[in-house]
Amino acid sequence: MFGKVVCATRIRPRARPSTHPRSEGSRMSDHRLSSVCLVGDRFAAFASHDNVRTVSQLVAEVGAGAYDTLSGPLLVWEGQGVTDYEREYVRGALDARGLGDKLLMQPNDPDPVPRAQVHKHREVNVLLSGLCELSPGRYHAALRLHSDNELLLDHQSGEHVQGMVVVEAFRQMFIACCERFTASRQPSRRYYYIWHGMDIRFERFVFPLDADIDCTVTDSRTDDPSRLAMTVDLELRQTGHRCAVARIDFTAHDAERISAKEHVIAARAVTTVLGGAGHEPLASVVSAG
Repeated sequence: MFGKVVCATRIRPRARPSTHPRSEGSRMSDHRLSSVCLVGDRFAAFASHDNVRTVSQLVAEVGAGAYDTLSGPLLVWEGQGVTDYEREYVRGALDARGLGDKLLMQPNDPDPVPRAQVHKHREVNVLLSGLCELSPGRYHAALRLHSDNELLLDHQSGEHVQGMVVVEAFRQMFIACCERFTASRQPSRRYYYIWHGMDIRFERFVFPLDADIDCTVTDSRTDDPSRLAMTVDLELRQTGHRCAVARIDFTAHDAERISAKEHVIAARAVTTVLGGAGHEPLASVVSAG
């Protein structure tokens, strides 16, 4: 990741004035770098800001000649939701206008945490990248948002990232940390994760820009390799501010043992439902016949 996004100047005049501190020089200058923060189309509401564009907006502006007179370089600093496919779309649009040599792209496309560690089947649903150990029991990762993430498909309200995305990022974080740094000591075992409790607090909006997640193990009971119990504190930070915190209690159980137990409990639940509510509807059907 490249740290927090700083948008230096306006790209073109708009109806409302620039909010950048250098308002007296808000129009494009031949002697100053022009920059734009680029986000995926899913975050169109966030692109209401002067120096933010979605992929489709930027390509449309380039195609309309909005940047043809730009004599200096154009820095495109990526936020969240931009893929390689869309990145090439932007480059192609600039090349078609003869502006390719003026593009300075700051890509934000880190490798996702592997499937086996986050327990997600599709790459678009992985919310973490760059997982690492800072010190024993302290871990760090970056937030990674794909525009087609399962939690963004139904709707995206307002400019901020929905709270359920943060909850899922925290879930992936504690599982990935346990898988990579603890469960990996038992390579012959496969683990099934059970939550016991979560206390979460949201303190600030999270926007589709760089964000970091820290995980600290506050209690660990891992002497029994078939049952790894932990309590972790998690924190999401963006632009130097704490946005969300959580404490989660969980146990990683040996998958074979817990699956067998789960199957028995599920069978009892089915028996209870059919043995209770099932008789009356069946009697009604027979009587009606």
